[in-house]
Amino acid sequence: MYETFRFRYLRAGVGLAADLRADAYETDGTPPALALLIYRSLYLRLPTDRTSYWLEVAWLAFGASLHAEQLFDGRALVIDVDAFTYPGADFRAEVAALALDGWIHRRFGLAPCGASVTYDGLSRRFAFTWPRPIIPFADEFPAPGPA
Repeated sequence: MYETFRFRYLRAGVGLAADLRADAYETDGTPPALALLIYRSLYLRLPTDRTSYWLEVAWLAFGASLHAEQLFDGRALVIDVDAFTYPGADFRAEVAALALDGWIHRRFGLAPCGASVTYDGLSRRFAFTWPRPIIPFADEFPAPGPA
C-alpha cells in the first residue's frame, strides 16, 4: 500500500519540504523493469508522477543506500517511489535522500541513521549531515553482491 511521507524543515523563515509517496514489496528475485539496484537485491523504482531530475534520482538512491544492509535479509525487496514533489519550499536535491530516509524509518520501524539538515542564518545555507563514515557517492560503499 502506498504511503506518503511529508518531510518538513522550517527554521528562521526558510524551509525545505518534500512529499514522497512510496510502497515496498518483495519480488521473486527478478529485477523490476526500470529499477535501480541499490545493494544486493534491494531495488529502487523511480517516481512515475513526472520525469525525474537526475539529481533527485541520485539522492533518492543515496537515501535508500543508507539502510541497504538493514533492509537486506536475503529477500529481493523493491522500494517503489510513486511520486516525489517539493511543494512551496526552496529546492535542494539532498532533500530526496532525507524524505526517503524518513519514509523507510516509518515503514520498517528502523532506528534513525543520523541523516539531518540544519540552516545557518549567517551564511544563509543549509548544511546536510550524513551518518558516519558514509560520504555521499564515495567509492567506499559496498559493491553490490549477488542477488
